[in-house]
Amino acid sequence: MNSKIITVDGPSGVGKGTIAMMIAESLGFKYLDSGSLYRSLALKLFEKNQNFDEVLSNLDYWMSDILIDFKYAKGQKSKIFVNGEDFTDKIRTEKVAMLASKIAINKSARDMLEKYQRSYIKDPGLVADGRDMGTKVFSEAKIKFFLTASVEKRAERRLNQLKDQGISANLRNLIQKLLLRDKADMERTISPLIPAEDAIIIDTSDITASEVFNTAIKIIRENLKII
Repeated sequence: MNSKIITVDGPSGVGKGTIAMMIAESLGFKYLDSGSLYRSLALKLFEKNQNFDEVLSNLDYWMSDILIDFKYAKGQKSKIFVNGEDFTDKIRTEKVAMLASKIAINKSARDMLEKYQRSYIKDPGLVADGRDMGTKVFSEAKIKFFLTASVEKRAERRLNQLKDQGISANLRNLIQKLLLRDKADMERTISPLIPAEDAIIIDTSDITASEVFNTAIKIIRENLKII
């Protein structure tokens, strides 16, 4: 197997999921959204056993029959399926985010999930987005992107997403939440949010998703010799 791996890391609201999926779709590569993977796994585990401490103490057993897959169609957001069931909307709650955070700070769980995430490496290639894809999970990747954007722009994007979902929100509060999340991600001892040494950094603050994609795909085609 000679699969090519491309990673797209960055904080919340920089558009890494959108760009990663556009790249995967363009190249015909498999797509991995690590954030949604954590959330989907957390929810499925909770459905199986609400004693999460017990689950985390024997994660290998509780994960043994869980299969998570990502599917996408042109011009649409990716969908997450767990054992064939659509989890796309179910995982977008604060409760699920809290459960996922328990897995994210558990070293043994992260180590096990790293092996799980690496099972997504398939021919002809994989595009993975997250916070430690290029630094930890797929450190051997030949192409690594790290997306950034101002916190104000990221909060505006999140506000528009919430409005589209019919949810009211306050821009100032969203900015504060993003700053707190950034601090937690960057200062955690396990796989902190930092660009890989060989990452290509793209600031998405004032450019469209199409412009980011065009920049990224040009770099990919030049470096991976993909026609």
